[in-house]
Amino acid sequence: MRKILIPVDGSERALEAVRYVIALVRDGRPSEVHLIHVQPPLTGDVTAFVSHRAVQDFHLDEARRAMNTARELLDRASIAYAVHIFVGQAAPVIAECARDLRCSLVVMGTHGFSKVTHWLLGSVSRETIHLIDPDIPVTLVKAGPATRAPQYPVSASRPA
Repeated sequence: MRKILIPVDGSERALEAVRYVIALVRDGRPSEVHLIHVQPPLTGDVTAFVSHRAVQDFHLDEARRAMNTARELLDRASIAYAVHIFVGQAAPVIAECARDLRCSLVVMGTHGFSKVTHWLLGSVSRETIHLIDPDIPVTLVKAGPATRAPQYPVSASRPA
């Protein structure tokens, strides 16, 4: 059974990755789908004045909000999934989760920025590709225009 991890941040590009996985799962091959959301940690300035419980509640509320539409899409497609919520730096957490779950595929949305913009801004997908185990393929799904026309995914793997 293939295990598919989908990082979700609430953006349209992440939802395109979910739609891609829905189409992939409908091919009939048994699949186990996992959604992951990684909340950035709050700064020490905030956590010094707010209770630990309030910070946890904030992270859970934000994660649920970010994952809501992705979950609705999978529910409508009658695809079972597991939800994973973490606090930390996105790329290392995604790579570690993929390894721990023994995923056979990670599907991520991407902005499709130019090479220069990627170089200047960096990208979670680019960093994940570099951090992930070399035997776990990563498929990048470029978000379509406002009409949400399907885009062809770009498969990537970690350079040797």
